[in-house]
Amino acid sequence: MRYLFPYTTYVKSDGTFSLSYDHAAEFVSQFRQHNQETRLLAWVGIPLENDRNLGIQGWVDLSDEKERQAIVAFVKALVNEAGFDGVHLNVETVRDGDASYLLLLEEVREAIGWERILSVAGSYWLPKGMNELPFVEGFKWSGEYYRAVAERVDQIATMTYDSLTPHPALYRPWLREQVRGIGRSVADSEVDLLIGISVSRERTMTHKPSAENMRSGLAGISAGLKGTECEVDGVAVYAAWEAESTDWQVWEAWLTEMD
Repeated sequence: MRYLFPYTTYVKSDGTFSLSYDHAAEFVSQFRQHNQETRLLAWVGIPLENDRNLGIQGWVDLSDEKERQAIVAFVKALVNEAGFDGVHLNVETVRDGDASYLLLLEEVREAIGWERILSVAGSYWLPKGMNELPFVEGFKWSGEYYRAVAERVDQIATMTYDSLTPHPALYRPWLREQVRGIGRSVADSEVDLLIGISVSRERTMTHKPSAENMRSGLAGISAGLKGTECEVDGVAVYAAWEAESTDWQVWEAWLTEMD
């Protein structure tokens, strides 16, 4: 693994951060005793208040400078004091064209410097025309917004799951188009693009484990790369604690096939 995203903390509804980060420095120190190569990026969750309109609880208002600055100051201290190689911001749900989110990225970049990695979770992609339909209303990211984000960060790990697809035969072509759409959108940037797939066993309205899994996800990525000039830099697996031995067998077989 080139990168590991250890769950570190999230912004609570009172504006403070979950105390799980108290163990960050100890974790980084012990991890480095066994592994010097894998880059450690602190996972920080930021639930936006506009999620309420989508039936998802959220409370952070990035248009509020004080709230943004509190996040920036915390991230800077966390990365420096714990010794992480960078930070991974999981901000949900960022709507297409959100200028406040872009401003947060610029401020975090300035705070942590260029020697640290700034990684973010990316939404899945929709063509501009579809993204403007009344029932969608910019819920996901257009190619233009993907480019804007890519200009401000080092890495994007796409959350290309929770697709609502009920069967792997539908998820594979859906993910194929995600790979191509996002890949084309950031092709002229220097961003490190990781395509996200899920191994979660949790069954929800948007995620069916029988449809979205390691096998169908890797098949969709392969299909997206086949016969195109589209390139990706890696695969981001969500999440290690739910992966089973059969998942890693599929992973190893896929790596052998790609070689």
